Amino acid sequence: MNATTGVGAANVTERPTVGFVVATLDEEAAIEVCVRSLLDQRYPADKIEVVVVDGGSTDRTREVVCALAAADGRVRLLHNPARIAASAFNIGVAGTTADLVSLVSAHSTTDPDYAALLVDAFGSSGAALVGGRMDAEALPGAGPIAEAISRATSSPFGLGSARFHYSDAPGWVDTAFPGAYRRELFAQIGGFDEALGRNQDDELHLRARLAGHRMWFDPRLRSSYRPRRTLRALWHQYFQYGWWRAVTIHKHRRVASLRHLAPAALVAGLASGPVLVAMAGRRRLIAGTWAGGIASWAGVLALAGWRERGAPPGVPGRVPAAVGCLHLAYGAGFWAGAARAAMDHTRRRRGTDG
Repeated sequence: MNATTGVGAANVTERPTVGFVVATLDEEAAIEVCVRSLLDQRYPADKIEVVVVDGGSTDRTREVVCALAAADGRVRLLHNPARIAASAFNIGVAGTTADLVSLVSAHSTTDPDYAALLVDAFGSSGAALVGGRMDAEALPGAGPIAEAISRATSSPFGLGSARFHYSDAPGWVDTAFPGAYRRELFAQIGGFDEALGRNQDDELHLRARLAGHRMWFDPRLRSSYRPRRTLRALWHQYFQYGWWRAVTIHKHRRVASLRHLAPAALVAGLASGPVLVAMAGRRRLIAGTWAGGIASWAGVLALAGWRERGAPPGVPGRVPAAVGCLHLAYGAGFWAGAARAAMDHTRRRRGTDG
């Protein structure tokens, strides 16, 4: 058993069952379309399960799902008292009996061939975990900034080597969302870490890789999602991503991918440059190096906008701001999370020593 063969490759001729797990919290506007796209798969209906795990929605999310469940017995609604994604995923995995378990974003819609292609990807790769491509799509008429954010979160300039956002080439990757897993993988490495507010899927994928199971990326597995519509919301989202990335690194004492450190290095460079210029010798050299670094980053932002020159009017000029927001928010969140993790570690050591 190894990274290529995965955990006990299933015989695809047996038509494995596929369970979709959807975590929700106040998703009234999106949940029906999401669930219906899962029920309308071109795959044997009796091989499909949909488990919606709700964290205590205050809108009509639960009512909508209950109506779907009453009309189709393949749908189940479960409660998530902890109200975090990791616990929702664990509840959902336990709540389905499927051979293959696939996470689904409540903001997404899934192609009709997704289940069949998922089974094929597991069978052909022999992997224990498989990921597909997430296509960001702004709502029609959402405005140029929302469209710019959509393009920034689908660009290598915005997300580096996170191939599942833009690549058309299959291959082995460190992570992808939404992830799908052979059920026996959870028995081997455990479930999602409920101590993590975010990044729980990446952390699971890291544990899988440390256990010898790499993730296979298949770009045929496509689903669309709606990214944030404002720079403020985008900042909050990626600040949290950076924060929990630092916590994950502290937990495992290793970095899953060097791309995760790039935004942190950028923020550190931007913040430390003026201090070094003021305190150190050779100020002209340091100032020139710092200015060169800023110019290089500005060039990346400009290229990101130029890459989208065929976009609707007003969008290309806003893409650099969206890409810059991604970089800075993630990097700032990383350092904030690293500082918090270090303080918590110090408190625990003092408590133990005391």
